[in-house]
Amino acid sequence: MKDTRRWKYIVILFLSVITLTFQSCNKDDDAGPEENSNVDNNGGDNENENQSEDLRNVTLYKVDGENIVKERDFSVTGQALALQKDTQKHQEIWNLVKDIIPLDYRSKMNEFMIYTGEKSGIAGYVVERTPDLSKWQMGIAIDYAYEGGFNAGGELAYTIVHEFGHIITLDIKQVDSSISSGNCKSFFTGEGCARDDSNINKIYQNHWADIWTEFQDINSESDAQKFYDKYKERYVTQYASTNPGEDIAEVFATFVTRAGGVNGDNGAEKKIQIMYDDGEMVKLRDYIRGNISKSSRSFLPAPGTWKNANTFGDKNKMHCSHHKN
Repeated sequence: MKDTRRWKYIVILFLSVITLTFQSCNKDDDAGPEENSNVDNNGGDNENENQSEDLRNVTLYKVDGENIVKERDFSVTGQALALQKDTQKHQEIWNLVKDIIPLDYRSKMNEFMIYTGEKSGIAGYVVERTPDLSKWQMGIAIDYAYEGGFNAGGELAYTIVHEFGHIITLDIKQVDSSISSGNCKSFFTGEGCARDDSNINKIYQNHWADIWTEFQDINSESDAQKFYDKYKERYVTQYASTNPGEDIAEVFATFVTRAGGVNGDNGAEKKIQIMYDDGEMVKLRDYIRGNISKSSRSFLPAPGTWKNANTFGDKNKMHCSHHKN
């Protein structure tokens, strides 16, 4: 992203966090992936005109266990049209998703979106598709998936792990969407009230609550940098300091991609320990690492090596989620 775009995303990001509604992919308006239900199957309408100009949907699929079934093609031109027609690439991306997300967890995903992310710098997102948070849509930027070759540097695999981390830390088991922010006695995620024993509530109560007021006072990129510099021992990457939602997704991604266990007792490592203390998370880690090691499609990068792990943005892509207001 150009510097002007970088500033726009960071400012919107922190303003949204201040209002307790974090949207880590930060777009200018509310038009986004969740508003695609009115598109016809022929893709003949100008449905993409209603989106942010920076994120253009290509093809929407329904998730059916092991398979994805095309729901609709969107009206696109040029390179996006060529990518739309190359359904073999869509399937190759989906095969990597299957390597990372077990079948029973894939049932949490009812939609899979292929889009282009060059203008936005957004490599991936997730958005809830049902009010109770039981179903989610995952989107992957096909142009980034093949930048430098399929899954170059393991970045696509990292993106999928990161986005999967959002789903398993914000779904119906972890967050009660029926409780409003005014009635929430734990951490309100934007999607709902974190359950007392949820991992995101543990991370918030133990590592964010004492600095939350200071975090809410962030009003600029400079403020954000100072905040990170002051509390960097708490975060596995700089991007994790964006908000608790991105923090836990980065913690999960680091937990999965790091070969070893907990390294020390600082705040960041204590968050990783929360993952090791959760038997379900350990099983997921073992599944992902085992599958990836056997797959000829990909490999996992070393934690913190993806391009934006240690910055807030700039000219590279972001691994991030898109949560509705």
